[in-house]
Amino acid sequence: MAKLLWLSIACATVLSANESELELLKQQMSALHEQMMQMQQKIAVLENTAKMQATNTSQDETLTSMVQNDQKTAQTTMLPDIAVILNGGYTSRSVSKDAYAAATIPGFVNDMEVPFNAKNGFNFNYAEVAMSSTVDPFLDASAIFHIDGSGGIEVEEAYFTTRALDYGFKAKAGKFKSAFGRVNEKHHHAWNFEDQELINYVLFGPEGLGGEGGQIQWVAPTPFYLMAGFELFDGNPEQGFSAKESATTGVGYLKMSQTLGKATVLAGLSYAQGKSEVQNLDLSGEPIANSYTDYGQTRIYGADLTVEYPLGAFSSLIWQNEWMQRDQDAESQTQKQAGFYSELLYRMDGNWASGIRYDDLYRNVAGAPDDLNRFSAKLEYKPFEFSRFRLQYNHDRSKAFDDERKTVHEVLLNYTLELGAHGAHAF
Repeated sequence: MAKLLWLSIACATVLSANESELELLKQQMSALHEQMMQMQQKIAVLENTAKMQATNTSQDETLTSMVQNDQKTAQTTMLPDIAVILNGGYTSRSVSKDAYAAATIPGFVNDMEVPFNAKNGFNFNYAEVAMSSTVDPFLDASAIFHIDGSGGIEVEEAYFTTRALDYGFKAKAGKFKSAFGRVNEKHHHAWNFEDQELINYVLFGPEGLGGEGGQIQWVAPTPFYLMAGFELFDGNPEQGFSAKESATTGVGYLKMSQTLGKATVLAGLSYAQGKSEVQNLDLSGEPIANSYTDYGQTRIYGADLTVEYPLGAFSSLIWQNEWMQRDQDAESQTQKQAGFYSELLYRMDGNWASGIRYDDLYRNVAGAPDDLNRFSAKLEYKPFEFSRFRLQYNHDRSKAFDDERKTVHEVLLNYTLELGAHGAHAF
């Protein structure tokens, strides 16, 4: 019995000890588990911190890159597009340079000005530098500098145009060429032939109608293109308008374009008016240099029609026509003069083109001939978009030498090269 008692006591002691050790183990396991949880939490915090630092670094690098790119873009945007146009060639004419410069177009031009292909032999006609850029969200600006063969520099055009006027309006101000008619606004390198159409030359001179002024144009919300424009310029006696400070020349026009079947038709009506300024004559009837008298008004009417018919992917026929009449008040009468030209152009493919042109001054002042005309033919080759070589022949009956009409034969071989960011020409 005593043994059994001692055995029970020993078992209870052992069990009690085992329970104590188990409780201790449980406490130790619980503490270890809590430490592991704390360590995991610390690891998670460290990992999140590392990720946030990496993200911030990446964002900083991205932001820095964006700022640098924006700075580069801003610097690039501030730089204008620059283009250089070179034109020159070889001329063979049946009269000498001096005789040609002294020629007249009876009733229209007393002092010939020959800006291009002036002499027999090789001519470097000009280098033209054109610059254009966006100024801000509202304005664009352009400047064109003309450098002639002798190195003389002229600001041919310098103007700004609006970008964001409502209701189809657009404005321009500065020095620029008028949009009167079909070709007045175009520069020499964009002409269809190497020389100016006769009616444009005799009425507006080699510089064309334009100068310092302002322009407003409106495109109507019609299913076809319809544009109306109005311009004001300082007067210019070389264009028949008074150059007094109080005198201005007003120009208005209406232009439209419509597709008829495969053909594209462009048509326009133009009008210009300003105070007349007529060159004074001496007792022998010769013009007095820089001597003009104001008389009434000069009014110029114009109409143009162009039709383009495609023949293939790169070939087409273009028929272009323009007519003008000038009514100029003189001392005791209104002098009426008029003329036109008609051109037929054939674009054979992307490289070759040909064309013929007929000019005629059919109305003139009293006592002057009214059959001043010229026939021209051309062949041109464009190896690439911005290079062109052109061969042209003129049979010209519009000139007089020492008051005697004489037919002039001309052969012109010209090149035109365009370098840099040059925009497309208007059709």
